[in-house]
Parts: sequence; structure tokens; C-alpha cells
Amino acid sequence: MIQITKSRGFMDKKILLIFIPLVLSSFTSLWNITGFPSFHVDEGHYMRKAMSTLEGEGLQPQDRYFAPYFGQILLAGLLGIIGYPDILHPSPDVESVESLYLIPRLIMGLFVVLDTFLIYKITEKRYGFKVALLASILFAVIPYGWLLRRIFLESIQLPLLLTSILLALYIKSNINQEQNNKLGIRNISLILLSGAFLGLAIFTKIPIFVMMPLVGYIVLTNSGNNKLKSLGLWLLPVILIPMIWPAHAYSIGDFNIWVEDVLHQTQRESKPLINSLATFLQNDPITFSLGMAGILYAAIRKDIFILLFSVPFLLFLYWIDFVSSFHIVPLFPVFSIAAARLIVDLSNFIPISKIKNTIPYAVVSIIAIVGLVSIFSLITIDSNSVIIKAHAVLIQHLQQSNNNVTMIGNPLYIWMPRHIFDISYQDRSYYSTRPLDTPNFIVIDDSGYKKIIKETSKRGTFHKNLFIQTHLIESIKPDNPLPKYNINTYPYSNLKQSPILKQLDIRANY
Repeated sequence: MIQITKSRGFMDKKILLIFIPLVLSSFTSLWNITGFPSFHVDEGHYMRKAMSTLEGEGLQPQDRYFAPYFGQILLAGLLGIIGYPDILHPSPDVESVESLYLIPRLIMGLFVVLDTFLIYKITEKRYGFKVALLASILFAVIPYGWLLRRIFLESIQLPLLLTSILLALYIKSNINQEQNNKLGIRNISLILLSGAFLGLAIFTKIPIFVMMPLVGYIVLTNSGNNKLKSLGLWLLPVILIPMIWPAHAYSIGDFNIWVEDVLHQTQRESKPLINSLATFLQNDPITFSLGMAGILYAAIRKDIFILLFSVPFLLFLYWIDFVSSFHIVPLFPVFSIAAARLIVDLSNFIPISKIKNTIPYAVVSIIAIVGLVSIFSLITIDSNSVIIKAHAVLIQHLQQSNNNVTMIGNPLYIWMPRHIFDISYQDRSYYSTRPLDTPNFIVIDDSGYKKIIKETSKRGTFHKNLFIQTHLIESIKPDNPLPKYNINTYPYSNLKQSPILKQLDIRANY
């Protein structure tokens, strides 16, 4: 009876303690989500695809095959379930525009909270309660974790990958069934679901296929005498689900375009992994240092789980030679797990029991406090007031254009007027040099456009010729003066990747 009471008390304590990382994650992921970080051009691309899918325009509305479909399908499905955008009764004003960004970013934030819980469960299953609690806390307070607040495919993909890993860890070997060469319904379900979630993660963004050795290793080690049968069953959804992408392109006669676009992704200008890792170190030195130390420790201890979670992905990014900051997001969980295990294992060398049990929590508490201070310094910044106001002004001007105008500029601004306010217009990204189809055009003259018209390239010349034909319609500035931050010091070094737009001009030739 005493043993049962102690066991129940420990379980109650565990349930209460798991709320610590979940509360921390909720704060760091959901506070001021429309204010920080700044809206990224890729968020415009993904929202455009999601809204096109939601409106029944098909899976390939932009005539380019740069990413598979599941990210836009899942985001469109979630937005459709809650009745977005009609539930917000959109209007062309600042408050409405902000709410239109709030909902999809809220979904990304909730994904991060789910990621935190999944990391806890994965680590608990693999390394025990103490490492699990510490790993989930470290993940919840990663200062560089603000990348997950953006509407990126990596933000959608991460919970799919973590779910696949967790399901594989729950596969159990059954001696009686092994003797009859059977897997059992439970294991078959877990294997297929694990494979399906990894297949969906790959169907969201292809590079995550390098996690196949990790999940495949877990499936093999947990399957007893049915290793080959389990692996074959697991591979079916892992391979077949992503194959929907090229199969769909082939079915509509776009297979050659699909091949060309996929190859283009591997042939872009050099953007080496070392640069992104250096940025990671600059923007989040504690997480990066602890994570790398944890991976090195895993190599010494021959911890296959951590090594397969990190090394193949790092090698792939090194080989692909085009690595943006958000491409390293799948490393955040393994950095947290590796760091937590390192802290716990090193503390075990302390001979005094009370100190040995206390040190890991004390160290992580200090790291968490530093992380929270750093994150709070960032997420209280208003990076987007000019961008939100610009959306409202642009929508109002387009509504008065009689559907005979081309909008030119950052692709971030393209999706909302068309898919939320049903305005008909032509659009050209500031990356494009395709001739305009309308005599009238409106230009979004932001910092990105200013850089382009200074270029001596074909693109620069094209847009400079358009720019000199325009006149200023409206200059948009923040309502209040923006504070000055030293972007060369931590944590404000993160603002190099989340710049604060201080002014934007709307120009037109009519």
C-alpha cells in the first residue's frame, strides 16, 4: 500500500511538472505573435498557397514546384475548420489586417507547444523523466526558437517528425507473437502510423528524408525477431506518401517542370552550412554551445539515437550548400535533448547525492532564466507595424483601381488583397523581370525594393525603369518612434534576421 501511494504521488508530481515547460513554451511562442518576428517573404508564399488550396484552386496555383503540398494542405485545412477568414469579418483597416496574420501565426505557436510536449515524451521514453523535463524546458526557452513563430514549412513539419519518432519508440517486442512470426495489431498500427507521419513530414519538405535512418533504427531495435517485416511495413507509407508530389505533377503533364524545379533547388548559389551555424552561435550562444557539446558527448558515449538525429541532417545541409537560418530548425529538439542528457550525466559524477540530484535542475533553471530574459527582450519588440499599415493602405488603393493595375513588390503583400478581399489585379514579384500586362501599376517601395533598383543587373535595370515612372502616393511610418537597438550585441543580434521596417512608400504611375 505504501509503495502504491508513493507511485501515485510520483505520477501526480510528474503531471504537475510537465506543465512547467508547456507554460514556458506557451509564453515564448504566443506572446506578441504579430509583432515579432518581422513578417518574412516566405510567409507570403505559404499563405498564398494555403488560401489558394482553401478556395479550391488546386494544389499548384503558382506554377512552380519548390515544395511539396502537405504544408499548404494542413494549413488550409486548419484555417478552413475555424472558418478563416470569414470568422474575422475582414475589412481594409489595420486591426483587421493584424487579425488576419494573427490566426495563422497562432497555429504556428500552438505547434511549438505541441513540439515541447512531444520532446518531453520522446526523451522520457528514451532517457527517463529527469532528462525529459530538462530537455523540454530547454526547448521551450530557446531564444532562437522565434524562427518557429513564422509561417514556415519547418514549423508545420516539426510536430510530424516528432510524432513519427514517438510512435516508433512505443513499438514493443512480444515474445509469444515473435515465436509465431507475428507483429500484432498494436505494433502494426504503430509502425504504419510512424511511417505515415514521417511520410507526411517529407511530403511537407523533402530534406527531412534524412531522418529515415533515425526512425528506421528505432523501428528495427524495437521489433525483436520481426525486424525486416517491421522495416518493410514502415517503409511503405514513408515512400508512398511523398510520391504523391511527382505523381500529381505527372498526372497534369508537369513532370518535366517538376524535375527542373527540384533540380533548381539543388543548384542555387552557395550559402554554406557554416554561415548558418555561425548565425545560430551569434543569436543563441548558450543553446548552440550546449547542443554541440551534447552531440560530441553522444559520439563519445556512442549514443546512436542522438547521432542519427543530428549527424545525417548536418551532413545533408553541408552537401546541399544552400542553408538558410530556418533550415536548421529540425536540429532544435536534438540540441535540447543532447544538452539535457549531458547536464544530467555530468552531474552523476558528483559523489554527494543531494548535490548530484539538485545540480541539473539548478543549471537548467539558470539557463531558462537567461533564455527567458533574452526572449522577452525580443518578443516585446514591434517589428511589423509598418508592414501591417502598408497592407491596409495597399488594399484600399487596389479596391479603387478598377481591376486594371499590376502590383509590384515584395511577394508578402500579394496574397491578402486577392484571397481575402477578392480584388482582381495582376502581380509581379520584385524578383521578376516579366513585362507588365496592364498600363497602370503600383509599387511597394520597401527596403528590399530599394536594394534591387540599385543593382546593375537586368532585374535592377527593369525595376529602376518602372520606379522612375511613379510618383509617391503615401509614405507609411510607425505611429510612435522606434527604439534603437544595437544589432551587434546579444540578443539584439537576432534583429539582423528580423529587421524592423521603419518606412515604406506606396508609389504608382497613375
